[in-house]
Amino acid sequence: MNDMSDATIIRISMAEAAIFIVMAGILAGGAYMRNHTWGNGFILWADAVAKSPSKSRPHTNLGMLRDLSGDIVAAEEEYKRAISLEPDYVAPYGPLAVIYGKRGDTARAIGMFRWVLDNWRGNDPRLHTGLGIAYMDRGLFREAEEEFKKALVAEPRYEIAHYNLARLYDEMGLKDLAMRHYMAYRELAPAGRTAGRQRE
Repeated sequence: MNDMSDATIIRISMAEAAIFIVMAGILAGGAYMRNHTWGNGFILWADAVAKSPSKSRPHTNLGMLRDLSGDIVAAEEEYKRAISLEPDYVAPYGPLAVIYGKRGDTARAIGMFRWVLDNWRGNDPRLHTGLGIAYMDRGLFREAEEEFKKALVAEPRYEIAHYNLARLYDEMGLKDLAMRHYMAYRELAPAGRTAGRQRE
């Protein structure tokens, strides 16, 4: 999980960092967060880690809860522990890649996202979008465009991919395409999410 090449390197702006934060919530949230409150989930997975410290899944799920609570350092430790216990278990790699992206280590994030996509049987639009965001932050616009498009092939109504395509096309000066995807984002995104991004 690691690499990158030329093109204009773009510093991560606050908006880009915010996108990685949204991705962290989306990747880490998953199905189990719909079934547990944070407190109950934390107790459940902390207990699972205590009883099965050599299993990857409890460390991954505890990491996700720490991630969602804002304790990124502890989340990273749990993800890395899960990976060290079971390197072929793909679940902790995506959220860990998001943490690297938020810190500006996009080379490592890209490598990690690529590894997950190469080793996971599914076609998750969140992973393609995360990789696209990392590419965009490195100024690799064509690669980013390809990943966002793959996300939309996997899930045409995935609003985060539309939003990032809009940002990308705006950066590339392709205003009509940018507007088309921004309008798709506005139509598909939950009402509260669009409000903060309209100024952008």
